[in-house]
Amino acid sequence: MRPDPDNALRRILLVITLAGIFVGMVFSPVVLSIGIILTALLLVLGRDRGLNPDWRRGFPLLLQSSLYWGLTGLYLLLIVGIPQTEDWPYLLERLRIKLPLLILPFAWAAIAFDRSGFIRLGQIGRRAVLVFIAVVLTGVLLNYALHFGAINELIGQGKPMPVPRENHIRFSLLVAIATVIGLEGWFRYRDRVLLALSLFLLAGLHLLAVRSGLVAAYAGCGVVLVWTSVRQGSYRYLVYGLLVAVAIPTLAYLTVPSFRTKLQYMRYELLHRDPNKDALEYSDEGRLTSIKFGLELWRKHPVLGVGPGNLRMEMDRIYADRLPGTPGKRPHNQFVSALAGSGLLGFAITVGCFLLIGFGDGRWRDPAFFGVWTVFLLSCLVENTLESSVGVSLFTVTLLLLGYPPNRKPG
Repeated sequence: MRPDPDNALRRILLVITLAGIFVGMVFSPVVLSIGIILTALLLVLGRDRGLNPDWRRGFPLLLQSSLYWGLTGLYLLLIVGIPQTEDWPYLLERLRIKLPLLILPFAWAAIAFDRSGFIRLGQIGRRAVLVFIAVVLTGVLLNYALHFGAINELIGQGKPMPVPRENHIRFSLLVAIATVIGLEGWFRYRDRVLLALSLFLLAGLHLLAVRSGLVAAYAGCGVVLVWTSVRQGSYRYLVYGLLVAVAIPTLAYLTVPSFRTKLQYMRYELLHRDPNKDALEYSDEGRLTSIKFGLELWRKHPVLGVGPGNLRMEMDRIYADRLPGTPGKRPHNQFVSALAGSGLLGFAITVGCFLLIGFGDGRWRDPAFFGVWTVFLLSCLVENTLESSVGVSLFTVTLLLLGYPPNRKPG
């Protein structure tokens, strides 16, 4: 950004609003929404005929940015499906929840091509994020220690460890992302604090025992290690990483009750042979059943799907018919949801948007960005990551902070 009298205050306020977004993702949807709205307003509004001059200068370049179109395209898919809609309350809820995909990339033109990197996840920014997540995780683990027996009993029944807002999937995803950017920060800045925090978060993930978060964290860290090894022409870090990937889960299984209990429950569940009962009570079978029903729904409407606004209604009908008394679920897979809701057209748009985000403008060359993108990709394979306010906000804000300025000129 070029110097102007408003920039110093604007930057301070942006740091505050972005911090509010991360706090809101963990503790409060109201704070999250306020943080997103204020961030967008700060970036777009200014004294140049009501607009920020940096936003005016950056917007033409933004329209050539693959990251902008990748994120915005995921929102525009909802717009395309409006003519099919019968369940308007559900569609309006989707449009509201996914607004960060529309407004934040649009507003980001003010700072997207600022080479100073002030509003990015640099060394100080990463420290701040990791310290915040580590403090919250410490509180979660202290609560586990204080209610050790009761929480282990819950985990043995397939229930998660208590976390803020009772959203263990999104919280573990946040911890996994922080682990990846901390590890990459160690290689980039040689910052021992980032490495220590990253290792603490990885260890904490084993105590949380959320399998999707653990797999995503290891995959994201693996991307960072492979990229670093190739760049340096030495594979010792990759060997160290493989040793850690074997040693820590083994040690956790032997010493961490929550991790061992979760794996034992998973083994019991996979050996269970009554699929109807599984779909009613057990998490993994319930997820697989939701994906199966989603694919069945797509086969009935292969080209355009049932409409993204009708997905909940149609899935409820299938559950009522096939598993009476079972609450309906959307497919536990973002891409299957796209297939069922928008058909092959929506699936192609969704996959295309993910590829634009991950590979456009040379972003795959940045190990932090590509590692985090890998985390989100894997999360979307087992969850509807972009169907909750926390998931879509985390996805949008993190990728924007890491994805700009691009490694090469847009277009």
